[in-house]
Formats: sequence, structure tokens, C-alpha cells
Amino acid sequence: MLTNTPFLIILLAVAMPAQAGWIKADAASKPGESHYFDPETVQQNDSHRKVWMLSSYDEKQPGGYQSVKTLYQFDCIGNKARTVTILLYPDKAATTAVIGAHHDENREWFSFSPQSVFGRIAQSVCAE
Repeated sequence: MLTNTPFLIILLAVAMPAQAGWIKADAASKPGESHYFDPETVQQNDSHRKVWMLSSYDEKQPGGYQSVKTLYQFDCIGNKARTVTILLYPDKAATTAVIGAHHDENREWFSFSPQSVFGRIAQSVCAE
């Protein structure tokens, strides 16, 4: 699923900084998984925000990945979100080479509960 485009190469360079300022965002996540977001990556455009989220799993997932970095776009007025870019990593900390990627800026918006991981992230990134 790895796409070989100049855009993706630039995107990978931006998303790869070693240990970012990840903040744990777990609300009621499933056992064996943890979720974090990096407030230093917030991009603001009117009522929309983009931010990177790291999902880490205790066990390898089908497809051989153990962590996922996802660029999400939040609609702070509509309380919705959508994925923009997904990067798959074989290690739990997402510090090794990307083994899969997908980019689609036209994904459908989804609603989320204020008590969810997405609600916690939205509360933080939409506060400004």
C-alpha cells in the first residue's frame, strides 16, 4: 500500500521527527493499545485543525504493523474528524521505517463522542 510520490516523501520527512511531544489521549481505549497526539504539529485553518496522532499496540496487528501515525483533520465547529494520512510502522514507538502509507484528503467526516480519544484531542486542539 506504500505510495511512491514526491508528496509522500516530503510528508514522511515531516512526520518522522524522532520523539515528538506526544501527549497521551486515551479515554477508554481497548486493552493493549494506547493513543497519543502531538500538539506541536497542530495546523490551524479557520475552524479546522490538523494534528498527528500515534496509535500504539502491544501486539503486532494483521499486516505486520505495531503502530500507526495518522494525520487527522478536525472540524471544531461541527465536532467531526477525518483521516488525511496514515503511516504504518513495524515497531511500537513508530521510530523505524514506514511499511505502509495512505493519503486521501477527501475522506468522509465522522462524528465522535466527547469522551472518546477523538473528543479528548479535539478539546485540546480546538481550544484556541
